[in-house]
Amino acid sequence: MADDKHEAATGDDVGSAPTFFKEHEAFLTMLDTIVESASMTETWTQTSVPADEEHTIRVMCSMLELYQEQPTCLDPYLERIVSRLMAVIEEYVHAYHESSAADISADDIAAQKAGVSAARMNGIFELVYILCKVRGYKVVLRFFPHSVADVEPVFATLWRHTANPGGSGWTARYVMLIWLSLLSMVPFDLESIDSGIANLPPLNPSTSSNVQASSASSGKALVDLWIELGQFYLRRSGCDMEGAAVMLARLLSRKDTSTTLQPAFIAWATHEISDAASGYTASTSGNDPSSKKGMAIGSVVRINGALRVLCHLFLAMDSADPLRGQIGPLLDVLQSDAFEQHSVTRKLATKAAQRLALLVLPPLSVTKRSDARPSARANLGAGANTSYPAESRAPGTIDSSIDNLTGVGHDSDLEISEEVETCIGALLQRLHDKDTIVRWSAAKGVGRITERLPRALVQEIVSAVVGMLQEETLVPATGLIDVSMTSEFSWHGSLLCLAELSRRGLLTPLALREAIPWVLRGLTYEIQRGDYSVGSNVRDAACYVMWSFARVPDAAAKSLFAEMSTMLATALVSVAVFDREPNVRRAASAAYQEHVGRHSAFPHGISVLQLADFFSVGNMRNAFVVASWRISEFSEYREPLLRHLCTITIYHWDLKTRELAVEALRELAPLSPEYMASSLLPEMMVLSVAENVPTRFTEDFGASLTLAALTAFIGCLSRAGWGIGGDQTRDRYFDYFVQALMMCPKPQSIVIDFTSFVDVYGITPDQHASIVHHVQEGGPGFSREGFVAALGALGTRADFEMLCNLITEGATVEIRRDAALALGQFSQRALAVGALLSGLHDRTVDSRGDVGSWVRHQSLCSLQRLFSADPRVLSNIHSDRDLALRLLGRILHAATEKIDRLRVSAGLLLESFLYGQCDTMSRTSGIDGLEADAVVERCIEELRHFIPNSQQNGCNREAANTGGRNACKEGINWVDSESAYEQLVYALSVSEESLRKPLFEGFVVAGSAEPMGKFAVNAVATYAGALPTADKELRPGWTVDGIIAELTRLLLTDKQTSKLINPALIVSDQLIEQGALLAASPDV
Repeated sequence: MADDKHEAATGDDVGSAPTFFKEHEAFLTMLDTIVESASMTETWTQTSVPADEEHTIRVMCSMLELYQEQPTCLDPYLERIVSRLMAVIEEYVHAYHESSAADISADDIAAQKAGVSAARMNGIFELVYILCKVRGYKVVLRFFPHSVADVEPVFATLWRHTANPGGSGWTARYVMLIWLSLLSMVPFDLESIDSGIANLPPLNPSTSSNVQASSASSGKALVDLWIELGQFYLRRSGCDMEGAAVMLARLLSRKDTSTTLQPAFIAWATHEISDAASGYTASTSGNDPSSKKGMAIGSVVRINGALRVLCHLFLAMDSADPLRGQIGPLLDVLQSDAFEQHSVTRKLATKAAQRLALLVLPPLSVTKRSDARPSARANLGAGANTSYPAESRAPGTIDSSIDNLTGVGHDSDLEISEEVETCIGALLQRLHDKDTIVRWSAAKGVGRITERLPRALVQEIVSAVVGMLQEETLVPATGLIDVSMTSEFSWHGSLLCLAELSRRGLLTPLALREAIPWVLRGLTYEIQRGDYSVGSNVRDAACYVMWSFARVPDAAAKSLFAEMSTMLATALVSVAVFDREPNVRRAASAAYQEHVGRHSAFPHGISVLQLADFFSVGNMRNAFVVASWRISEFSEYREPLLRHLCTITIYHWDLKTRELAVEALRELAPLSPEYMASSLLPEMMVLSVAENVPTRFTEDFGASLTLAALTAFIGCLSRAGWGIGGDQTRDRYFDYFVQALMMCPKPQSIVIDFTSFVDVYGITPDQHASIVHHVQEGGPGFSREGFVAALGALGTRADFEMLCNLITEGATVEIRRDAALALGQFSQRALAVGALLSGLHDRTVDSRGDVGSWVRHQSLCSLQRLFSADPRVLSNIHSDRDLALRLLGRILHAATEKIDRLRVSAGLLLESFLYGQCDTMSRTSGIDGLEADAVVERCIEELRHFIPNSQQNGCNREAANTGGRNACKEGINWVDSESAYEQLVYALSVSEESLRKPLFEGFVVAGSAEPMGKFAVNAVATYAGALPTADKELRPGWTVDGIIAELTRLLLTDKQTSKLINPALIVSDQLIEQGALLAASPDV
């Protein structure tokens, strides 16, 4: 059912994102059911939600959560859903309030039990909470009831649920808190609707006397109780705190409470923060460092609650008048050292500081706000082909435009208070914070505050932010900014702040000209930290800055971008196709798209964007190799892409990135050979022999990586047939291969290059003996494994015999795997088949799992290589009945493997075995005078009925089961285990028993493995259902009795290790459970 829901929530558009609420019919039907159930007042005395209703609500919640990332899909149905749910809750709240407010004697237990239960509506409240979680409480709150008659019942119900939960869930309290935040805005004086709620229990009964416990509300006004309730929830973590903060902020921002209650509450919040932080101050006041400790979790929660309500309150306040005399203490509290250990607390303090400064500053006028933001009309009016040539501008346009910037700040005679300067300084300092959420909040705060400042102060702040990027940087003679000593936190925060300033139109052309070089350096920012690097967040922020540049409204700034368009475009494209992180590549693509859409100044913008869009750059290989090559067809991008590859990407710390960079360079270099030869190759040669090679290339396996690269270069020289200058050079190259084989953990690629080297240049007898010596004696590290793999390049009879022994009797599974690799390259290919057949039987298991699969997989790959390299191998096998049937049986067994890569390799090898001999004369007459065995040819013909060639049309299951010759309809998808088993199982109809047994054994072994074991068992059950009981009917293959007999044989086999007994028992049990063996003879 979950799969169906997920499928229903997925649209047909690119990316499979939901486009509308597809489950709305089922959801609304279930909504009617639960509303009808919850509306039955006779059930409100129950102490829990009915089981069927709870199950339905759980299903509805799972439906809604599918739209967490596309919540607007719910909007057409949101009002109907929320209003129906809240109607039930509203009726319940009034009933609960009347039941709780009734004067019931403490001895009247029956009357108490007959009251409305606090837990009955937990399911409905949970559903409303999920709606708030998915769509946001601000949107959902629009459809809440807001009658004046609801104020006291909701408040009293929440109070009683708080004092005595009685099984009510936290979702109920959260929903009532945000409901009260809406009801607090009723357009009537709160005193006029205060009827004096009686019989409210104390919120903390343990601290109240029995006399007070009967009425905590006596003598208190409704608004005072309201604030007391909110303060109680501010000291509780979770969603309750957020709901209480919103409720109190809206309550205290009313006209009848802002002047009387707001100052006292702000003073309470300030005292709450300082009192909770005082424990930290006291514990760190001593000189003993060991006495320093962090705040208790309760103190952190108190501080977060007070800060959260201040953030909401400052946002809702109209002026700073109620803060007279309190701004100074507030700023002192917001800069407390007690916050340093808690990122959420620092974020809330940062947000409170920025909103406090915005409250003190005069608001930004609507005219200036619209002038400072980008205008679509202005962009379109400039024309799509505007290029802003430099010669068309008057001298001094860029520099003088600082005085003509429109829409920035207020008049220069505006006085900025010391408190605002303190807030700005605190926010700029938070740009260096170690946590992203704090830096991001500070960056937005600086942008919002700067928008309201005079022009002179705007330029000071912009210069300060750019100055942060210049801290601890070096600019050598080469001009490349050295960031190795900088902090990624400072760069990230500064770039975020620049982006916020830019998108608000606060950067003048002069500031842009100063900032652009640092932003371009941020696009490639990366610093090595041990075995990892930092800087991906900085590069992402730099892309955000580039995106915001496109939204600058100033005409002079647009002309500057047009002047630098090629430099900006090539920088963004280089990052979009060559960065290691997919989110950075996509961010660069988005920034490029923004410039193309708004300015049309980037060369070949639309064409390049189609090649480097969001989806194209998401795949790393496609971005590096395919997209970069196609973009390089445009001359403006060719040389910058090559330079980025040769100076940055090719020296990356990540091996996969370097390998892809080399592949990309192989594709791009032929497009500009002159530039490569004259400029880039000399620089690369200098760097390759430089003494100051980064330590990451020489530590750990760094030397092995260098040797692997060197041997790959020698292999390329060998395949190209270049002269190497005599025996001395050949001996030195051989020594390089020996060192690489000793040190590299994965010798496969080295062996291929070594084979090319031996084939072209040869080796001496002493060098041959050296290889054999390393195989026999072994050595440290990976040496013996590498030299075993290299034996295949030597090709003598003695080497072959040694490999045959190693593949069956090798000391480690790695040696047996590499022996299989070497046999695949052996020149005497026909002799290697029998040895590789033994590798298909390797079932070694240790603490690492099924390590024998390494040998089996390599044996399959080597056999495939032998079949492809020499057609005589298959002919020789066809002439040897025993070898052919044993090999074909093991390949069929491997085609049922639970490991995907083994099953795919076996399936492709099986097709090569069946369809590799296309020449009829070769099959009947053989090669080298060998006659093809008739039994082998018959088995091949039978198997072709069930196993189609992937290069041609495939096989129809039902026709194959009847043995029809023209059964081919669809090919076998070996990657999909379910599809492969469904089609391969019909190969059990082959007449040769020596092929049926290993194939059936493979299905039994696969059937005991999860999760695809059920596919293998289902395939066998379906096949058995179409079989006759016994062999009375003329059929080419098994009967149901035959399957039972084979299962019995497997149960009696290998009693000591149970490698087949346990799988046979499991499969037998499942086949019996499915009724697949019911057609068996009574005497079986």
